[in-house]
Amino acid sequence: MMSKARPLHGVAAAILFLAPLTLAHCKNENNGLTAPQTSGSLTVSIGASPTSGRTPLDVAFTSSVSGGTGTYVYSWSFGDGTSSSEANPHVRFSNGGVYNTTLKLVSGNESVVSSAVTVRVDGDVRLACFIEPEEGSVPHTVSFRGEPLGGNGQFTYLWRFGDGATAGDATTEHTYSSIGTYLATLTATSGAASATCTDEIHVFGALTPVCKATRQGAFGVKFNVVPNYCFHAGCTYFWDFGDGQSVGGLERPLHVYGAAGGFTATATVKSGGATGTCSINVNVG
Repeated sequence: MMSKARPLHGVAAAILFLAPLTLAHCKNENNGLTAPQTSGSLTVSIGASPTSGRTPLDVAFTSSVSGGTGTYVYSWSFGDGTSSSEANPHVRFSNGGVYNTTLKLVSGNESVVSSAVTVRVDGDVRLACFIEPEEGSVPHTVSFRGEPLGGNGQFTYLWRFGDGATAGDATTEHTYSSIGTYLATLTATSGAASATCTDEIHVFGALTPVCKATRQGAFGVKFNVVPNYCFHAGCTYFWDFGDGQSVGGLERPLHVYGAAGGFTATATVKSGGATGTCSINVNVG
């Protein structure tokens, strides 16, 4: 009876011996370590915690190594230009970005490089917007461009043009088909950080100037043109006096006709991409 029991005790001892190894294996699977990389007898895997957050972000790196001579030289590269020779270093990332960290392990004549751990760090987003032209007449097409910096280096974009339309690119165009003043907004988001810039778009109707004229003596006429609007850069003017004579650049020119008669003077006004004309009849002599 005793001899029959010995094998049973042996099996029980084997089970007790294997159980802790199985538990240790499960623990390593939950550590968030990279897949092991092997070269010769050397094996290395690394982990990081946390792997994302806002600046300044403190990250604890861990390494799991085996093989070699049992004496190891560690060479960490954190993707931001810094390094460490510790087995389990702690690093502070002060700038936003996406950092790929690797560990090179050397033992005797063997070396191996780990798979990379990616750490995403969200810094403050700084945003500049460029919108042109800010004013025009319907239909008014505007170019929009956003240039963000900071964050983690990766951005998403949301343009709101103020008329219900939106777009999701850094650079885009939009056409306004109705008269009005619109508040255009861009929000650039990077991880948990974002920034917003806004600008007003002024959309006008047709450019409709009014021509006026006042006699100055028998043959002279003082002309004046009054536009219903001029954009920020101003208006340009061109007058055709109807007698073969013309002048540009003057809003209120004085013209002296060389003969008596009736004439039709026409003014052309331009502002931005808008053009308008008006005419007036005059009699002299």
